[in-house]
Amino acid sequence: MSISKQQIEKINTAFAKGDMDFIFDLAAKDIVMNEVGHGITKGKAAFMEKMEPMRGYKAEVYQVYRTLIDGDTAVVEGEMQFTNEDGLVTYYFNDWYTFKNEKLKNVTAYMIKQTQSK
Repeated sequence: MSISKQQIEKINTAFAKGDMDFIFDLAAKDIVMNEVGHGITKGKAAFMEKMEPMRGYKAEVYQVYRTLIDGDTAVVEGEMQFTNEDGLVTYYFNDWYTFKNEKLKNVTAYMIKQTQSK
């Protein structure tokens, strides 16, 4: 299966808008999510539990710098900003998505919190 840029854009939009139903429908039963430096989540139930707090949580800024696709794997690099108790917080991300049978099988997410002024 080859993933399309349009499909990846839909996934990015869902994450940016906190549309967890879209993400959960896409997830394979045996999905594995590796949040590098923060742990690995295995299985759809654990993935849903981990991601549920993002429901309805909208990024104030969600910018994709580039998307690379090779067959059933896509890599998305970008920046997102949220407001929390510390004010506006910026994260830079690099997410790797792997698909199998049109389902999201693996997510490897690298997130770096900005600690310096731009």
